[in-house]
Amino acid sequence: MTKSWNDLEDVKSFDYEEFNNLLILDANNVSYRFLQRNNYNSYTEEFKRTVQSLAKSYKAKRTIVCFDFGKSYYRMEMLGDYKGTRKKPEEPEEIKRYEEFFEVLNKLPEELDEEVLKFRGIEADDLLTYLTQHLSPRYAHTWIVSSDKDLIQLLDTNISIFNIFSRKEVTIKTLAEDLALTPSEFMMSRIIEGDKSDNIIGIEGIGPKRAQALAKEYKTLDNLLKALPIKGKSQYITNLNAGRETLIRNEKLINLKRYYLDAISAGKEGDDPLEVLSEL
Repeated sequence: MTKSWNDLEDVKSFDYEEFNNLLILDANNVSYRFLQRNNYNSYTEEFKRTVQSLAKSYKAKRTIVCFDFGKSYYRMEMLGDYKGTRKKPEEPEEIKRYEEFFEVLNKLPEELDEEVLKFRGIEADDLLTYLTQHLSPRYAHTWIVSSDKDLIQLLDTNISIFNIFSRKEVTIKTLAEDLALTPSEFMMSRIIEGDKSDNIIGIEGIGPKRAQALAKEYKTLDNLLKALPIKGKSQYITNLNAGRETLIRNEKLINLKRYYLDAISAGKEGDDPLEVLSEL
């Protein structure tokens, strides 16, 4: 189905009440695909068609679009330089492009007909986690639209991901086929290696392959922490044995299912975000 998906196809009138799936979008992530296009400053209508086409393709009875609103207050409190490595535009033309792109992005919530969630100091990842944990049981299947690897930990038998950049679907089955990992093991590997894109530093000398091997061996972070110190003369083993505090911190930054309520509670925008979400 999705291999031939085209976000520019004509969206015909559809009776979405006949469907029983939930579609949830990481709006900032999806929007970034327009940044290098000619319509970087006028992509509102194309974004709307994209959402409608995805809803049709995935037979969504309900669609919810989640936006970031600044950096996570929760994660910034633990890591002051959270996302500090992300490059800022320097050239005048690039600065202008970014400003015009974000001008459209900031107005998108008001332009959409679908349900929108956006709260200051809360990231879309935490909102998406809330929805999978609280709304997904009401629907036959939930589809998350994002290329964010951190969301892979949310995969379940009734929860899958569509990566709009690679045009690939990620499911429990494909994760097992590609990496021989469960969603929780994948999350554990991310805790060990860190996330450079968010400036979350992992254990030095441990990249994805070593991190995934450790996740397969120990299964949970608690098991790994109990096993420390691990015998071995390799430098990465020495670093791992000395990295207990890094692992504990990274788990609080990366483990969405365990800490999403803390992250949401730390945000502020009018009413208590958890009260608003509880009414969905």
